[in-house]
Amino acid sequence: MAKVFLSAGHGGNDSGEAAYDLKEKNIYLQILLACKNELKRHGVKVYTSRTKDENDPVGEEVREANKSGATVAVSFHSNAGK
Repeated sequence: MAKVFLSAGHGGNDSGEAAYDLKEKNIYLQILLACKNELKRHGVKVYTSRTKDENDPVGEEVREANKSGATVAVSFHSNAGK
């Protein structure tokens, strides 16, 4: 069975980038959850860094990803720019 680890950028008191009443932490959590559901529908075992709005330090995400034994890790994140 294929195993995938999904990570959503930021969370909790760290909103990431924000504009037009949108917050990075919320956008990528929704994308993560949608991807999780679709992957599971296709028989993929999915591990996630978080499934709700909570603090999610990068170091903890790395430990979770390594512990999961997933062969693929995907992190949903964006950077601000002009």
